[in-house]
Amino acid sequence: MDSKYISTQSRRISHKTLTVSAVHNAVFPQIGSHGVLALEGAQTWSDWWGYEGISGPEYWGKLNHEWTLCDIGKQQSPINIDPKLLVYDPNLRPFKMERKRVDGIVLNTGRDVTLNLLESKSNCISILTGPISYRYRVSQLKIHFGTLDSSGSEHTISGQYFTAEVHILAYNSDLYNNFTHAIHSPHGLATVAIFATIGDKPNNEFEVLSKEFQNILFKGQERNISEILLADLLPQTERYMTYEGSLTQPGCQETVTWILLNKPLYVTKEQMRALRRLSQMDIPNKLIGDNVRPTRPLNRRTIRTNINPHDELGECTIKREMFYQVNKRYREE
Repeated sequence: MDSKYISTQSRRISHKTLTVSAVHNAVFPQIGSHGVLALEGAQTWSDWWGYEGISGPEYWGKLNHEWTLCDIGKQQSPINIDPKLLVYDPNLRPFKMERKRVDGIVLNTGRDVTLNLLESKSNCISILTGPISYRYRVSQLKIHFGTLDSSGSEHTISGQYFTAEVHILAYNSDLYNNFTHAIHSPHGLATVAIFATIGDKPNNEFEVLSKEFQNILFKGQERNISEILLADLLPQTERYMTYEGSLTQPGCQETVTWILLNKPLYVTKEQMRALRRLSQMDIPNKLIGDNVRPTRPLNRRTIRTNINPHDELGECTIKREMFYQVNKRYREE
């Protein structure tokens, strides 16, 4: 990150003692083959998972064998970014995304706010440069946020959270025909992570989204959005950090190149209040907030960056590794 920015109950159950059988005996009617819970009727695995209790992140990979990477994967996301471990890579190109207005559908999934872009040849935008070698077509946007301004991002910097985190997910359109194919394939996905923090001046394109929050209060509700310019959601920076990781929701496929931008998106308190009114159900008694997966171990992965701390000094700093110090006031910048 630049020096100013990065220098920037429900009942608990211990997974050490809770077995699959215990979970089954408590809440489920049937154990299927391979010791995996079999969900009856309309309650499918895609309906089951959540962010708390026995449907939360701790159990995603334990109860469904198709999601085992959530539990045993070695390249899982999100992660904590320790600025001291960033490796400066002078070969990383500046990050850019096509500037083009597109249409989509914004949806309350019951777990997050998702903007799905309409599939057509004319309604597409791509990530063109950065750490990737292929062309990646943007497929959707997701918003993760907390019930408090002090916690809501999935990635952290030196253990510190941001108010929210916006993900722009794109698939490798050079190699794969669609998002579903790419999600299971090598070099399949690229996800741009944008940290959000409270500011006085709202981002214009985020305001377009936030105006629809009142119309998608309950799970399954959706609204059409026309002519949104996703490129203007991005902070004005070409600097970023990048690493190889996974999706942060089941099945946690390890096919994602992450691009974490170096500056924040500013949102207002009013916009966050609107987000926090969204419900997980068709009744307003269970709200979406805190849809955040806990950070996962780095496991010797390298986090590269094109942020050169000596740029302003005009010094040549093409070195194998650069070290960064944390500015305790990065949230105030």
